[in-house]
Amino acid sequence: MLVVHPPSMRVEFSDTTPNEEHLLERLTMLENTLARLAERLEQGLKLLLRQSETAYANHALVKSLIEILSECGVVDNYSLESKWRAECDKLHDKEEAPPKRKSNPKRARKVSRKAAGGR
Repeated sequence: MLVVHPPSMRVEFSDTTPNEEHLLERLTMLENTLARLAERLEQGLKLLLRQSETAYANHALVKSLIEILSECGVVDNYSLESKWRAECDKLHDKEEAPPKRKSNPKRARKVSRKAAGGR
């Protein structure tokens, strides 16, 4: 049996070009990366929520203890609050102050020459 094909059927054309296939692969990789990122963000948000709930429970416990101690006359609320605010201010000041580094004058000159466009 002899089968005859027209000339147009002898050359096979693929549905997509290699460039399109490459782009599709890249898009698939990006979609997978985005899905993994979304999962990690969700995990991070869940962890943040748990931390928030724990901090709230700890805050309520400390507040209750302070109230009980102040009712018994063991703790002075004004003194406790002033000491607490002083500690908070110390922590806040530490966060704002950047660490000081001793700079080497020779290194500073080299960096400034490079920054100025010198070779």
